[in-house]
Amino acid sequence: MKFRKIVETSIYSSHLEKMKEFYVDKIGLELVSEQKGRHVFLKTDKNMLLIFNHGVTAAEKETSHGAPTPPSMVHVAFEIESGEYEEARDLLEKNNIQIEKEIAWKNDIKSRSIYFRDPSGNLVEFITRNYWRVID
Repeated sequence: MKFRKIVETSIYSSHLEKMKEFYVDKIGLELVSEQKGRHVFLKTDKNMLLIFNHGVTAAEKETSHGAPTPPSMVHVAFEIESGEYEEARDLLEKNNIQIEKEIAWKNDIKSRSIYFRDPSGNLVEFITRNYWRVID
């Protein structure tokens, strides 16, 4: 069996409104659905970012998947085209999002990454296409 891609990434925050504002209004993801106080589901072109309020979901007697979820900071990377790197950087600066680090990777396609934090402290990355050689 060969996996094609990661379909969804889940992160956790007790500040869902701030997270929705950050990811929808500032970063540009699409809002798919939300349940006030419990979760916000967002979409990129082909992937989902799920943000859960751990304080609520940890207390639920039953979840749809039944697995416990720890409240921890995580890392999520969004792929961008190489030619969009400066535009992505400008987007962060325009929205007063502090850039934590930029890296020019030493690989054959000269990938670049820009790192920043969301309102809950999760490490977010914009990385130029094909660093991982993931084929759509």
